[in-house]
Amino acid sequence: MSVVIETKGLSKIYESSFRGQDVHALTDLDLTIKPGEIFAYLGPNGSGKTTTIKMLLGLIFPTKGSIEILGLKDIASAKVRKNIGYLPEGAYYPDFLRGEEILRFYGQLYGLGGKKLETRISEVLEEVGMTHARKRLLRGYSKGMRQRIGLAQALISDPQILILDEPTTGLDPIARKEMRDILARLRDQGKTLMISSHELLEVELISDRVGILYQGKLQKLGTIDELLTDRDLSIEVESASEEVLSTLSEKGITAEDRAGGKLTLRVASTLNSYDALTLCKEHQLNLISVAPRRETLEELFVRTVGEAQDRSKA
Repeated sequence: MSVVIETKGLSKIYESSFRGQDVHALTDLDLTIKPGEIFAYLGPNGSGKTTTIKMLLGLIFPTKGSIEILGLKDIASAKVRKNIGYLPEGAYYPDFLRGEEILRFYGQLYGLGGKKLETRISEVLEEVGMTHARKRLLRGYSKGMRQRIGLAQALISDPQILILDEPTTGLDPIARKEMRDILARLRDQGKTLMISSHELLEVELISDRVGILYQGKLQKLGTIDELLTDRDLSIEVESASEEVLSTLSEKGITAEDRAGGKLTLRVASTLNSYDALTLCKEHQLNLISVAPRRETLEELFVRTVGEAQDRSKA
C-alpha cells in the first residue's frame, strides 16, 4: 500500500447561528500520508489541525470531500478503527488507577482479553519504558510518565497508524529526547505517525514530511530537505560596535547571537560569501569561523504564516 491516509477536497464549515458568519475551519485539503513515515501537521492555533484529526477519527463529519484510510472509504469500519491509535493533547486518565489498569481498560475496549491482553500490556509497557511503573498509581506519575502511558494506550491494539497531538509538550529536555527516540523506533517498526505539534525543533529532528496549515488551507507540503532549502552564511567574530552592526545590517548582515564574548552574524542569501567576508574585513572584524547555515523549520513556519497573512489582507 503506497498511501495510508488520503484526503481529497476535504472541507469543514461550521454554520453559525443567529446570523453570524460561517466558520471555514478547513478548505479543500488534499493530503497523503505514506506508510512508515512520521508526518508533522503544523499550524497556529485555530488553523484547522484539530478539525482534520477529528474527521480522520470519525468524530465529526466533513462538509465535503473524501477520506480514505488503509484504502477504505468507510473510516468507521472495525478494521480502520482498530488500526488507529490516538493520543490527544492533555489526555486525562483517572489517577486512582494503576498504569496496567489503564491499559487493561483500553485493551478491553478493543476486544482484547485474557492472556493475549496481558501479553500485550507487557509489550507496550516495555516499548515505552514504563515496565517499572506498571503497578504505580497514576497520581504518582510525572508529566513524562503520563505521556508515556498515554502513548502505551494508543499502542495497545497494535495499530498501523498513530495520531499524536502534542506528544512532547510540557516535557523536560530529557523526557523529550526519550519520547523522540520512542517515536523514531515505532517508525522503524513500520508504523505511520501523524504528529500535530508546536515544538518545531522536535518536529524538525524527527519528521520525514511536513505540512503547514493556516486558516484552514494547506500552505506548504514536503520533506524537511525539500522545504528547508534557503541557506545563509553564518560568520562568528570576536566583537563589533553597534555602529558597525548598523552598517552591516544595511548590507544584509545581521547580528544573530551573542555568547561568551563572541558574536554570530547571519548573512542573507542575497549576499554572496565573498562580499560578506570583504565587508567584515573592511570593518576590521576578527573572524573566528565561517559556516553555511540552513533555514530552520521554525523560521520557515513563521515565514509561511506571515506570507499567508499578507495574502489574506491583500
